[in-house]
Amino acid sequence: MTAVLDDAPAPAPDEVARVQPDRAQRRAARQHAPLDGVTRAGRLFAVVAAVITLAPIPLVVVVALSRSWREGPAAGMTLDWLTGAWERIAPNIGLSLRVALLVLVVDLAIGFPAAWLIARHRFPGRGLLQAVSTVPIAVPGIAIGLGLILAYPTLRPSGLLMIGGHVLYTLPFLLGALVPALGDRNLRLQETVAASLGAGRVRRLLTVTIPASRMALLAATLMVLTLSFGEFNVSFFLFTPLQQPVPVVLYDAYLTGRIEAAAAATVLFLVMVVPAVVALERLGGAKVGQA
Repeated sequence: MTAVLDDAPAPAPDEVARVQPDRAQRRAARQHAPLDGVTRAGRLFAVVAAVITLAPIPLVVVVALSRSWREGPAAGMTLDWLTGAWERIAPNIGLSLRVALLVLVVDLAIGFPAAWLIARHRFPGRGLLQAVSTVPIAVPGIAIGLGLILAYPTLRPSGLLMIGGHVLYTLPFLLGALVPALGDRNLRLQETVAASLGAGRVRRLLTVTIPASRMALLAATLMVLTLSFGEFNVSFFLFTPLQQPVPVVLYDAYLTGRIEAAAAATVLFLVMVVPAVVALERLGGAKVGQA
């Protein structure tokens, strides 16, 4: 990926000094600008959507801690449901983490060169390549899982098919995070300055490109790990009796256990996933997918 030359001419190095102040001024102007009606309405709808989405969580916690969900806290509180749910989920956490890490490695190996190509080059079919890369997002996970089973049935027992399904599902999000970062004009200017000082391609990649893109890389990493760890639709079609990721165990808890046990399993799952989601938002996860 470092051997690829940029097709588009880079701006002159003396523009570097002007880029950052201009961005800071525009950011300050946006922060102090009065809100129009559309923006206020958008914020109102965002708050309402957040309340609707988050409101069930306290109820799930209460049910997970209640001896009987029908009577609620009046029946007394207990940690037994959480303890039982942990004993049921714990053996499968390692598998989900291994799958997520393997998916991340494959995504980076494929996605970084692909993002570099899309961000740095103009070539026939570039728009089509970008569109095709987002197709797995639009295709239901059930269809992806079923298609993989029909195409590669011998890979299912080894677990490779499940990893492949997760890669198809998560790779578009990684590209969405990296393409804007690698195509950033300020980054291109920094690379031009480094090249004028004698830095080769590999050195520019390691000392300029990756450090300047570290927030996008970290956001993409968290997104891939979180999506893979919590992916159910693809996993449900591709898991085996000996390889059940956490979302499949969670689904089984809803089918075979009491509602209190299912709520307790949900609480534990949220404890594992929500910190990563919060960290992703702190890193600017809202910008992911702008490519």
